[in-house]
Amino acid sequence: MLAAETVDFFRVQSICLRAIGIARTDSFRGRVLFAFSFFTVLVMMLGTVMFAFKHIDQIMLLCDCLGPTFTAYLGLVRQYNLLLHRSELWSIVDEFAALKHSLQSSEIRIVQKYNRIDRFLAWAYLITAMSTGVLFVGVALVLVFLSEKSDWKLPLLMDFPFDVKHPVTFTIFFVWCSVAIFWVVLDCVACDSTFGTFSSCLVAHFVIIQERFEGLRFDEGNRELKKLIEHHKYILRISDRVINAYKNVILNQLLISSVLLCMLGFQLVISVGTNIMVVYVAYGMAITIQVTYYCYYGSQLYYESTQVHDAVFKSKWYDASVATQKMLINCMMRAKKPVNAKSGFTQASLPALNAILNSAGSYVALLMSLME
Repeated sequence: MLAAETVDFFRVQSICLRAIGIARTDSFRGRVLFAFSFFTVLVMMLGTVMFAFKHIDQIMLLCDCLGPTFTAYLGLVRQYNLLLHRSELWSIVDEFAALKHSLQSSEIRIVQKYNRIDRFLAWAYLITAMSTGVLFVGVALVLVFLSEKSDWKLPLLMDFPFDVKHPVTFTIFFVWCSVAIFWVVLDCVACDSTFGTFSSCLVAHFVIIQERFEGLRFDEGNRELKKLIEHHKYILRISDRVINAYKNVILNQLLISSVLLCMLGFQLVISVGTNIMVVYVAYGMAITIQVTYYCYYGSQLYYESTQVHDAVFKSKWYDASVATQKMLINCMMRAKKPVNAKSGFTQASLPALNAILNSAGSYVALLMSLME
């Protein structure tokens, strides 16, 4: 069972993880839920891919269906990645809960401050993403009631090698598509908010390490210094494990986000003044939040991990012995190498977010010129 503290800082993530079959313990029910949700999203993605191939020469329809296609792909990547690293992720959760018990009251307040911010962002992300799913399904449902049978459309632009216009078949696929949309939302929130929580905890511990170095008093045995150095090494090892667990997600997210935002920006410009514009705005916000999650926390990890170097220099190293000063120099050299949320040639950081948004704007301008 999760400790009370763990449940508190991992509540949203636990709910979403259980909903997609990635609970703490492996079970038959969890495997069935995972397989069904994965297959449901996969069928939805294949339907949108078939529609894209059928309308490859129509840029408006192509953009309309490729957005959900890429989002579904990212959802599948996230879900598989969470399954692949299930034991590692839950182990990290337990380690952060155990670390909290070893902190002083003032240090616990630092962790709680970062946990509160992270919890707010996780709930905001879940509500925003769910609202986008509700908009997609709700708009499609309203259009079904207001249109003739021949004009019925699923929540997403999809195509299948058989007719889905029969009322029974259409109802089944409408429900299937709607459920798939919400499972994609849960995939994204579970994965992204988990990364955010781990990063937030790491940032809090780097801040604590900085305060400990600045207030360190050097004695003959250097027991406190040795304990602090080992603690710093341990937090760096956890950082490496977190980045390693999420590197595939980071790579896919950063590469595809600019394309997604480009298509959504193009659709938004075209739909200005229409009711469907609300859907594109909500969808664009959800995608922006996704990529911002990784870039914001990536920059936080980079900055706070390197600040340990400055904190060591601010300590009273001049009162220490020569042997102790050599230990501090080694610690500074270790802290000089930042925790980098990097995967392949991509790096999750705020400059990367700026580049993604700028490139998306450029692609929108290019598509608009092709429409003229």
